[in-house]
Amino acid sequence: DRDTWYGKSHNFWKAVPSTVDGMLGGYEHISHTDLAGSAEFLAKLGPRSDRALDCGAGIGRITKGLLLNTFHEVEMLDTCQEHLDSARGFIGEELFSRVSAQHCIGLQAFRPEPARYDVIWIQWVIIYLSDADFVAMLERFRAALRPGGYIVIKDNVTNSGSMVDPDDSSITRSDYQLKQIFARAGCDIMKEQVQRNFPRELFKVKFYALQ
Repeated sequence: DRDTWYGKSHNFWKAVPSTVDGMLGGYEHISHTDLAGSAEFLAKLGPRSDRALDCGAGIGRITKGLLLNTFHEVEMLDTCQEHLDSARGFIGEELFSRVSAQHCIGLQAFRPEPARYDVIWIQWVIIYLSDADFVAMLERFRAALRPGGYIVIKDNVTNSGSMVDPDDSSITRSDYQLKQIFARAGCDIMKEQVQRNFPRELFKVKFYALQ
């Protein structure tokens, strides 16, 4: 059932330490490569730079290392209050002064204001959504974009079919499956790209910029 499904992933992340290594599942060493690839992709989009939303923000690895470099203010969203509480110390007082809100809520339940964000960045978190909640979230988030804004999804993709991990209630989907979901939500893909220079043993990781 739905509550059990989302409860499992919440409990999984609640048990993870509030560190970069914790956020990356033991792969802290890829953080620089990850952020550099994201900065390159974001620069190609050239969005307006007023406000971004970091989804699955955790302690703020992406907020600090990417989004606050581009946007005047950033809002953070995560299901774990413990990780959000660690963000101020991790990000540092001066930068954290531009974190304008923290939302402790799951993506499936978040209802953003219309026309609020220039970029909604969703990295390594859509795997925790059912297909129906994924489509509904995209519809809501698309309405939350300002003119010229983007939803950016960066996540693992399988070569074909989906892989379910019962330990954390996650579904890793194929490129084809993700594109079917984007289409169902009425989203257009404006740009897509593969993240380069990740270790071979990891899934392929792709960026999608949606409007």
